[in-house]
Amino acid sequence: MFRIVMLAGMLLATTSCRTKFQPQTVQVQDPGPPQRVLPEIRVVDAGMTPRVPLRYRVAPGQTETLFLELVRGQTMQAQGQGAQSGIPPVQLEVKMGPAEPTPQGFIRHPIQITQVRISKMAKKMSPAQREQMEKTLAPLLQIQGWSEMDAQGRIRRGEFRGMEDVPPTLRTMLGNIRSALLTVPFPDAPLGARAQWEVERRLQFSGVWVDQVVTYRIDKMDKDQLQLQITARQTAQPQSIGNGRLEAYQASIIGSASVRLNYFTPISEAESTSQMRIKTQTDSGPELVRIDTVTAVRLYPAEAAQEMAGEDPEDEPADPEDAKVITDPGKQKLKWQ
Repeated sequence: MFRIVMLAGMLLATTSCRTKFQPQTVQVQDPGPPQRVLPEIRVVDAGMTPRVPLRYRVAPGQTETLFLELVRGQTMQAQGQGAQSGIPPVQLEVKMGPAEPTPQGFIRHPIQITQVRISKMAKKMSPAQREQMEKTLAPLLQIQGWSEMDAQGRIRRGEFRGMEDVPPTLRTMLGNIRSALLTVPFPDAPLGARAQWEVERRLQFSGVWVDQVVTYRIDKMDKDQLQLQITARQTAQPQSIGNGRLEAYQASIIGSASVRLNYFTPISEAESTSQMRIKTQTDSGPELVRIDTVTAVRLYPAEAAQEMAGEDPEDEPADPEDAKVITDPGKQKLKWQ
């Protein structure tokens, strides 16, 4: 009897609490994407003395306008037949910033592609080819997002939208640029001239997991600027890709960069070659496709473009009448030197 009375009392107390204290709605701020796995950085040679820790010092509120030029050629072979394709010289205008410090001590900056221009090669295209090229490049203008970098140049967090409509080959090219050229990660240890270090990552490009090792070597260093030689290699294990299977993949990158520690990005250029073997299933059975790609990239700030405009060009300069800015409905004339 006593136990029944106690249970009844507890039930009444619980009911009373529910009556007096109503549940409240608490708004929780979205923390955003999680921090990325940091790349492994190994110092191969600390270099000559004196040695100093290399750190970025981007001022709050800083903005940058960058030009990214790229060109790509590709050959594809299957069943004894071959085909060639590619992207003619293209220039992307990229806006970065304004820089904003985060509570964690990182540097956050918005990123957006604001212009896409094609070179005088457009004059050699048929109207149908020109239209197809514009459809291929136009999705780049939908890309925008943000990135958080620490003082050592390591990307801690980032989020980009609009990539889903970008062709896989362009996505791979932009991924390689972002991981090898856009920022240079520095080790904890102090470095001097002739120093060399490796940055190892596991990346995913267009659904393919790739192991990448980038080697940086300091040719010359001043107080706020470094001259680097860059080499990179990529490999991938056999894995599923789309409706087929990747059987083999390897790529190599050779380039150079001038790193300015008080800016987001370096002035850099590089060439890459890649070989890919994909097995697909057709009505007649499995088919092995071989794809070889050559890409050239150049990245530089807007102020450097003005300096280069005063230099004697190695080749005949592009005629503004030969190409248009495809991002403007009015087809503004190309202003690319």
